[in-house]
Amino acid sequence: MKLVLDVMGTDNPIIEPINAAKAFVASHKDVQFILVGDKSEISKYIKEDDKFSIEDAKSVVHTTDSIPSMLRNTASSMYKALTLVRDGIGEGMLTGGTTAAYVTLGFYLIKPLEKISKGAFMSYIPTVNGKGFMFLDVGANLNCDAKDLVNFAIMGDIYCKSVRKISKPTVGILNIGTEDNKGFAFQQEAHQILKNNQDINYVGFVESREIINGIVDVVVSDGYTGNMVLKALEGSLIAISKLMKSEYKKPQNWAGALGSIGVIKKIKKNFDYKNHAGAFFLGLNKNIVKTHGSAKEQEFYSALEMLYDAVSLDLVDKIKKNI
Repeated sequence: MKLVLDVMGTDNPIIEPINAAKAFVASHKDVQFILVGDKSEISKYIKEDDKFSIEDAKSVVHTTDSIPSMLRNTASSMYKALTLVRDGIGEGMLTGGTTAAYVTLGFYLIKPLEKISKGAFMSYIPTVNGKGFMFLDVGANLNCDAKDLVNFAIMGDIYCKSVRKISKPTVGILNIGTEDNKGFAFQQEAHQILKNNQDINYVGFVESREIINGIVDVVVSDGYTGNMVLKALEGSLIAISKLMKSEYKKPQNWAGALGSIGVIKKIKKNFDYKNHAGAFFLGLNKNIVKTHGSAKEQEFYSALEMLYDAVSLDLVDKIKKNI
């Protein structure tokens, strides 16, 4: 399996994705990488061999770039990486670069699947009951219509069946309430369509305060709302972790800390977003994944796991057949 890794365009040095690729190859013997970025810099950390090749790309797309400039900059690492996947040289791609550029260039170079007008970023979210759920869209689109939400539900359902091996995943639409009359018109329309879809185990509307409990396997949303909820969840979990650390540092809490250290470590491991830092860009003709712009080695590694699973199981082909 040959995967393409864009090592440019993030907040951290290129050694972070490179180290993730090294560790991934060590644990996945069937994987080869094409590292895309400034060859003179990449070569300082890794040499080309049967596991690693380098595609030279010194330019980077930025969040502030206009769409025309993104499309014209064919020398950027993201553009070159997507081209390698489009042309079948690589079977899947990961980047930590700017989201706006990834959406724009992904649609332009990879092309959406037939009947798909909007793609969706899908992330795995850990839950209290340990099941976790897939959440989409978490940031690819500002606006969605009913048809988009239905397509997101279908793609999330296929992912859970194929990758997570859930035979009959439950699906819900994120809304401000569970009643049939709640939400915008596009949400209500999608709600009615999915209620009549015999291939989807649709349970209705779900509220943001409940999804962390693992009440469904797939949560569907427009990208604007989904991104806000995702960031609120991540921020809350980080804040709780910091609060626990500060409290257990106080001498009067040391005894309690020693007695509960095993529980604390288990909870931290389950809810640490670094272990689930990939967002799959569903709806395109190739397997491509995005991670945070602030990602370090651990986040890149976990995102590579998501990409590896999708490529191994021919996820895009399964979506094509079922959409």
